[in-house]
Amino acid sequence: MARKSPSNKQVKKVKDSIHVLNLTSYSSPQVVEDTRNDWIAYGDDNNYFQYLIDRYNGSPTNNAAINGIAEMIYGRGLDATDSDKKSTEYAEMKNLFKKHCIKKVCYDYKMMGQAAVQVIYSKDRSRIVQVEHMPIETIRAEKSKDGEIRGYFYHPDWTELKRNEKPQRISAFGTSKDSIEILYIRPYRAGFYYYSPVDYQGGLQYSELEEEIANYHINNIQNGLQPSMLINFNNGTPDKEQRDEIERAIYEKFSGTSNAGKFILAFNDSKELSATIEPVILNDAHQQYQFLSDESMRKVMVSHRIVSPMLVGIKDNSGLGNNADELQTASLLMDNTVIRPMQVTIIDELEKILEYNDIDIELYFKTLQPLEFTDLTNAITDEEIEKETGVKKPSEESNDDIVEEQIEE
Repeated sequence: MARKSPSNKQVKKVKDSIHVLNLTSYSSPQVVEDTRNDWIAYGDDNNYFQYLIDRYNGSPTNNAAINGIAEMIYGRGLDATDSDKKSTEYAEMKNLFKKHCIKKVCYDYKMMGQAAVQVIYSKDRSRIVQVEHMPIETIRAEKSKDGEIRGYFYHPDWTELKRNEKPQRISAFGTSKDSIEILYIRPYRAGFYYYSPVDYQGGLQYSELEEEIANYHINNIQNGLQPSMLINFNNGTPDKEQRDEIERAIYEKFSGTSNAGKFILAFNDSKELSATIEPVILNDAHQQYQFLSDESMRKVMVSHRIVSPMLVGIKDNSGLGNNADELQTASLLMDNTVIRPMQVTIIDELEKILEYNDIDIELYFKTLQPLEFTDLTNAITDEEIEKETGVKKPSEESNDDIVEEQIEE
């Protein structure tokens, strides 16, 4: 016998009872140019920097990686190999580049892919007298003119920018005669002109996955994991007021017991029509969640190019870098392939400020690398040894007192 096809009305009713949830999909940052505005939006909602901050706060692996690498970039602060020969210039450099400012620059550069500082001039613009960190999430680039970005716009919270409100414009470094300019520090990235994506861009999906796994488990626990009981009333359905009263009475009775999880309360016309529960069982659920968690951690570390997890305070079971020799090799490799290139980019930009003040000294970041891990095979001169170890020759230590006096003045 032929099977009767469902009517359009029946199909519509089924469709109306099924809801499809579209989860937010990951997307790379979009640089949006709006003809109504003078600035360039970063992200579809002009809030991509906040997306990066959320991934930093939500993913433990991403958080540890960014903190560890940013600390390695800053090391023990800026120094100069020729500080003994040019003590006056060295003291001026220390006055310009305060520790708290440079440390924030290193964190922004790693976490946001770029950083910025305010450059403040003297009244006659003969010298730069002050350098201050500028939170990168508060800045948007101005539309370029003749292939050059001549300014940036500042607003403390771009999500709160009103239509009739205009953010403050600040000229880019070396493009004006203003008393304050912005030096924007970012690496070159193919296909990106105004902003640079972070170096761990490929791991952001896994950072978000790690975050969602944690949210799922905490919500599961906070909601009692699963209902602990099903209570059926099979003598008809009372009105809403009576149902609420029954529910309150049951909750008060069981809320202080050890099985005070969720319960299901069902009102039925008869026992034959009582409610039933059919659980959806996920086989080996704990193993699947463990795999997703471990895979997320691995992929986030790969995106940060972490040679050994122990270098950023993460202990895993890979066995890589778990003994002294392997850890030393991993530390040297990461320092040379990940940390140094970032330090070079930051120093190259900071040297533009020193050049304006006619300060010619060779900057470097003091390393956090343990002395026993230091490779001096290619270090020939005293300056190269100092850069590798961060330790000056004993005869130069006496010069520190002179420098400190000049900085205080």
